[in-house]
Amino acid sequence: MASKHFFRGRLIAIGGNEDKENDLIVLKRVIQEIRKTEYKVCVITTASMEPEQRAKDYKQVFTTLGASSIEISNIRNRAQANDKEIVETLKDVDLVFFAGGDQLRLTSILGGSRFLEAIRKRLEIGSLIAGTSAGAAVFSDTMIYEGKSEEGLVKGRVLTTSGFSFVKNIVFDTHFMSRGRIGRLIQIVTTNPTVIGIGIGEDSGVILKGDRTLEVVGMGQVVIVDGKDIVHSNVMDIVPGKPIAVENVRIHSLVSGYRYDFKNRLFFAPVQNKTENNDD
Repeated sequence: MASKHFFRGRLIAIGGNEDKENDLIVLKRVIQEIRKTEYKVCVITTASMEPEQRAKDYKQVFTTLGASSIEISNIRNRAQANDKEIVETLKDVDLVFFAGGDQLRLTSILGGSRFLEAIRKRLEIGSLIAGTSAGAAVFSDTMIYEGKSEEGLVKGRVLTTSGFSFVKNIVFDTHFMSRGRIGRLIQIVTTNPTVIGIGIGEDSGVILKGDRTLEVVGMGQVVIVDGKDIVHSNVMDIVPGKPIAVENVRIHSLVSGYRYDFKNRLFFAPVQNKTENNDD
């Protein structure tokens, strides 16, 4: 039986504020996953209120990392998202990169458009799709778009809508550690334990492939929130605005090199190379 979380292609979700000037650890790994020495990039700046600056930032970094061609797609309305000439810019793209900003801008402008459908086709034939901050939050079928960190465990204060559904039954939250967003993911998995919550710290990311396993990269942490073993919660018995009680939520913290099997919900530490100590 296929996993409820299974998807085709390769995705890299980044937690935001990835290093663009020094070691470029996360972005270098993005380029490694393209698996080509010559590659074409399309950077989508739709989410940003400062698209020119985002375009400048990513043109510089992807030029440094050896891109043979960099296309900037600053789609600002639905008409542009359905324009055949704009859609044609995705032809032969090896990496589609969603810059950060406001995820509702992405879903409201690109959702259901020809442009988004073209991105899906690129994903299905093996192109790499990556996104940072809001550009990563849109990857799943359920997307968080609002909710103060301090009210994460107050019923009804975490608002969601439909994302791009590149992957099913996984919810991404970004800037996770710096903004203390664990309560938001606990509320999501409490209301629907089928869903796995993935909280991604800044300057870190997760690589998801069709093998149903994610790998953590970068300098920060990734937190997995799993509600499969929840025994009890009061979420059905309280009105919106009241605090949530829940028993037996499972939480994992992962760093670079660690993996998580989201089909079987298993945590994997890196394999350590052990050397024997011989006494003389």
